[in-house]
Amino acid sequence: MPLTRAARFLVAAALAAGSGCAEDPNVPPAGVPGTYDATTFTLASGGPAVNLLASGASLVMTLGADHRTTGALFIPSSVTGGEAIAESLAGTWRQGNDTVYFDQPADTFVRDVPFVVRGASLVGSYATPGGLLSVTLTKHGRY
Repeated sequence: MPLTRAARFLVAAALAAGSGCAEDPNVPPAGVPGTYDATTFTLASGGPAVNLLASGASLVMTLGADHRTTGALFIPSSVTGGEAIAESLAGTWRQGNDTVYFDQPADTFVRDVPFVVRGASLVGSYATPGGLLSVTLTKHGRY
């Protein structure tokens, strides 16, 4: 029995998905490259979570199809209790299955957090001495 057009499309898509490894830097992962902004950025330490975005913090990052990153992390002194944190997020990224990992020279939580792909967002959390840091990065534009 001949395959319908839809069935041929599904078979072709399945074969294409199996032909490239998500960890292969020469195979750009579909859907992940783009520019992301933190849409949630909270710190919970025994009480209600503190909304770091409302306190002036920001995190923006662009993930290139070439596996390079650009962007910036800013956390104001009102949050840190000392000096403000302003770090470049230039570096690289890789994807393993539904998780994105970052490698950057700046020593920030970003390079320590595995971010899980959830639709047009990357979601991660990190246990710090000050509490649980949770971040959702949401992609700009079409996805």
